[in-house]
Amino acid sequence: MSVWIGVDPGEKRNGLARADGLGVLATPRGVVGNRDDLVSWILETDSEHGVAGVVIGMPRNMDGSFGPMAIRSLQLVRWLRERIDFPVQLWDERLTSAQAKALGGSKELDARAAAILLQSFLDAGAPDSPDPPGLLEAADGAN
Repeated sequence: MSVWIGVDPGEKRNGLARADGLGVLATPRGVVGNRDDLVSWILETDSEHGVAGVVIGMPRNMDGSFGPMAIRSLQLVRWLRERIDFPVQLWDERLTSAQAKALGGSKELDARAAAILLQSFLDAGAPDSPDPPGLLEAADGAN
């Protein structure tokens, strides 16, 4: 069975998580420092397990609006869609970093945040979610 991958994008690192083959449990899988390493990790995971899709954290403000990191997430999604043949989706990651910190320590914080993000996606039934309206245009203006 193929697996879902979760990515918590950051300014310096991308936290990684992978679901089990049943799509029930997400676990932290470490971090990578750049986009090329991210693609390599995704392709390696595909060769070992098969990849159903990739879920990228979309940071939203508490009022639901999008900030500068949301643009970075969307740019990462577009970049990945040009390089891999799996579905790449955005998913609300509000409070995942705070939840990851509450689980203890800063070691593997980004990977824990990715696992929390992916678990939320799996718990919602791994829905097909479209890109938020207006965000594509905002990302175009940021280039």
